[in-house]
Amino acid sequence: MKKIFAISILSAVIMIISCQKQLEFQPKQIYYDNYYQTSEDAVGAINAVYSLLTYVNQYNSYLWLVQDIASDDCDARETLNDPNIHQFDQYNLEATNTYLSGIWQGSYLGISRANIVLEKVPEIDMDSTLKQQILGEALFFRGLFYFNLVRVFGDVPLVLKPVSASLTDEEIYVSRISTDVVYNQIIEDFTIASKKCPTVYNNAADKGRATKGAALGLLAKVYLTSKQWTESATTAKELMDMGIYGLWDDYSGNFKDINRNGKESIFAAQFFTGVPSQNNQIVISELPSDPVAFPAGVEIMLPTQDLLDSFEEGDYRKEVTFFDEYWFITYDPHIWKHWDQDTYAADETAQCGSNFAIMRYAEILLIYAEALNEVSGPSAEAYDAINQVRARARNGNPDVLPDIAGLSQENFRKTVLQERRMEFVNEGQRWYDLVRTENLIEYVKRAKGEKANPQTFNYVFPIPQREIDINHNLTQNPNY
Repeated sequence: MKKIFAISILSAVIMIISCQKQLEFQPKQIYYDNYYQTSEDAVGAINAVYSLLTYVNQYNSYLWLVQDIASDDCDARETLNDPNIHQFDQYNLEATNTYLSGIWQGSYLGISRANIVLEKVPEIDMDSTLKQQILGEALFFRGLFYFNLVRVFGDVPLVLKPVSASLTDEEIYVSRISTDVVYNQIIEDFTIASKKCPTVYNNAADKGRATKGAALGLLAKVYLTSKQWTESATTAKELMDMGIYGLWDDYSGNFKDINRNGKESIFAAQFFTGVPSQNNQIVISELPSDPVAFPAGVEIMLPTQDLLDSFEEGDYRKEVTFFDEYWFITYDPHIWKHWDQDTYAADETAQCGSNFAIMRYAEILLIYAEALNEVSGPSAEAYDAINQVRARARNGNPDVLPDIAGLSQENFRKTVLQERRMEFVNEGQRWYDLVRTENLIEYVKRAKGEKANPQTFNYVFPIPQREIDINHNLTQNPNY
């Protein structure tokens, strides 16, 4: 999988085509039209899209950091000297927030690279199977980047062509378009990707690339988010019936390097040990700022008491997720589940190369349960799906976490939301869940008290002011 992230000449070429849409091409600049000639060029082009997943403005920091701190799960450390983070914690968001600007730019850079693949690779004389795979991967990524954008910002520009010198002003300065239209495009991209991407990769070096299952899994989640319940359940079931995914017996197995890209991983951002730009920063973001025990810890976020209190007695996931003592040193509760202690010592946490899960099989089970319940209330299949997740959380103790049974539709809905909370702490899920279930205001106020005052308009974040200044056709979300 390391070859996915190899730096190619493509990266330099694409830097010319910036998110700022500054299209004053100089005669001596390299332009990408003449670059894509061989299968190696095509592979380099799609690998350049993969490389963006581990950028700091994507899954190496911003995407999960913003989601967790803006939710009821995490507080920003009070002494943290980063007003941009505190804006999410306290809900006094500004359009100049650097994290939102980074998410916007990183996502549209990914879309730009995917669009280049989709335009240029079909013209290359190369192996047809490999060509279709690469096109499927590009569609998968365009769908993923747009899915993140539309959930964070609401209406966004829909750009389906690469930047070039021949674009008109209307194509350069793109207006925002309704979320319904964006979701339709995302659904189309993931649907086609699910038909083009391989079911599995036989070459070990390709493990971690987008697959049919990854496209189906994210498609099921898109349907769930857009309240297309029947389609969500059907798509999740299609993935489940593939028979190649399952739960690790031990919940902690999801965060072990030895299990990377294993049976529970549907899709993950790939990180590597010993490569400074490819280390997973979530580990040090969670650990205490203690120069003795944790010399790399930066302690950006801490679990809320509301989160700690929400676990049922005996839930093994709480033990795996949190700690308050290490080396006989006592701390306030911190999160440590992403730290693989079998692989990395405390003073090596800055070098952690553990993957970051974008989707796990446990989520498919919970998507299936939730969607079925929304269609017709709790069913045997819905109970079975959620109870598989709970059974693993017992860790072999039959006296805790009894199977869910006999609930009304509304109580089942609340139970699935709660189960998702326990299962996906600090996996960049909670804020999205609170928004799509319309529980954001109540739950964040309950957890954070007077310091946070989210309002209805906070169901989307502000469009970055930098982008509005560049693109005169962009409008701001209300009340920002």
